[in-house]
Amino acid sequence: KTKATGKDDEEKVHSTQSSLLRDLIIPSATKSQLAYEAQIHKLRGMLLAAASYAVLDQNRKSEDGNAILTTETKQKIFELYHPPVSNSGGDDGDLDDETKNAIKLAQLAVQTCNELSDPQSNLRALVDRNNNADADDSNSIKHELLRLLLVYSCNAFEGGRIYHKLSRVNHSCNPNSVVSAGGDGSSGNDSSKSQDISVLRAACRIEVGEEITISYLGKYLYAGFPIRQKNLTVNKHFNCQCDRCINATEAEDDKKTRGDLASRIPCPICHPRTGRFLDEDVMFDDDADSDDPHAFKVCYAVPQNGMTAEERNLYCPSCKGTTFANPDGSIRKKKEGMSIKYMHVAEEKVYERLAGNGTGGSDDKASQDEDLHTERDIDQQFLQMATSTCGSQHWTVHFLNLSLMEESLASFHSTLMTIGENLEEDAETMEDLFTDIAEVADGLQRAYTFASSLQLKLDPAHWLFDYTVGLARTLVGLGDEKSQKYGADWITRVENYAQKFEAQDMQKVVKAIKDAWNRGQKHSDEKEGDGPDRKRRKNH
Repeated sequence: KTKATGKDDEEKVHSTQSSLLRDLIIPSATKSQLAYEAQIHKLRGMLLAAASYAVLDQNRKSEDGNAILTTETKQKIFELYHPPVSNSGGDDGDLDDETKNAIKLAQLAVQTCNELSDPQSNLRALVDRNNNADADDSNSIKHELLRLLLVYSCNAFEGGRIYHKLSRVNHSCNPNSVVSAGGDGSSGNDSSKSQDISVLRAACRIEVGEEITISYLGKYLYAGFPIRQKNLTVNKHFNCQCDRCINATEAEDDKKTRGDLASRIPCPICHPRTGRFLDEDVMFDDDADSDDPHAFKVCYAVPQNGMTAEERNLYCPSCKGTTFANPDGSIRKKKEGMSIKYMHVAEEKVYERLAGNGTGGSDDKASQDEDLHTERDIDQQFLQMATSTCGSQHWTVHFLNLSLMEESLASFHSTLMTIGENLEEDAETMEDLFTDIAEVADGLQRAYTFASSLQLKLDPAHWLFDYTVGLARTLVGLGDEKSQKYGADWITRVENYAQKFEAQDMQKVVKAIKDAWNRGQKHSDEKEGDGPDRKRRKNH
């Protein structure tokens, strides 16, 4: 209903549209019915989808004069998978819990649309048709809104986009393909239109007859089994049964590499704990990459895939021992079993922390800076808890490190901008900056090692691309030859990935970072060429 009356008003309207998902106020009574922040975020997306559909259905036309939401388009939308709405109002005994939850969330979205929409709006008309629908007629036009919300809930990509073919691609926790948003710019589309383009690309060799799969998990593809399952259950309403999520049987020879590799912890048999926490040398595993045969090596145990601690027995390929969460027998065995419960609790706490990040905050700049420091301190505490409980190879440690890394990379740029104002302070600032950069580089290297150890088909750059580019940019920005060479080494790691999966704009960024080193190297060679040796060659 907002009408722009001038340039400032137009900017406000555009700002409101771009932040609608974040700023849309959900009634407290509605929020109280949702257990997870992810469900609240998804509800916002469903409300925006419903409102957009209602607006487009008002005979809106595209630039070429054709209707945007045609009968054919609607037909394609409703051909996508969604639970049968005929069960939503009656007997749902034959439906699994995930399907029931999907329907319940969609019904809650319809109810919220009713509460928030104007009585004279097209959205309210959609709501009224839905509420007056015959519960037994699953294909009724009157069920249009509920079916739309179910389609959105089960098929939408990040940002709310739905595709007739691409939305049919199934999920796997070890996918062989990647969906790249925005296209690659090679088709000549302008950036505004290419944002609605998504391209399916093979991430590895795919055999004839092999199913094409993608990940619905985002960064949580690299998390442990219970977190992946919880994420899929809440956001996509199904339990995954891909090869990565199925436990190896006792008879299988590859037992040591099956199970929940992302959640491996120091073996409680090989490395007994004194209380809840690991010994410091076990906790940090500083010699993990050492070639010294006498170096201290930590033995890791892999949990079975399971949702509860009791289902996550540990198997250690080094000692061939199995640790049970609830063992019968000695006190030593019970202490070893407690390590599984400690790990399980730590995972839950870290996931709640990560999933709840960025859900609030002040609009005041000083308050934002204070909030940022507070959030960083909290992340540091969680990192200490996760490392002391689960060791350095557990997914929680890498996720928290990357969360802190993101904040560090953002601060590096502002720090470099202030250099040159005070020479005495600059020296101290640069010393601290080099220390922080070294910590980021070490953490990123560990994340690459961890991602590779999961034996996934995806390049680790699929997860770590942005962090790698951020670090390389910082190193090149330092200006000295050594730092630029180090930055070029990092960007080389993701160069091939960028060419295959990133949009043209990001490919240019990667090339620019690498070219900065090449220019610096050329300049250095030219300076050396102007030395005494070159002068002697000229004289001869």
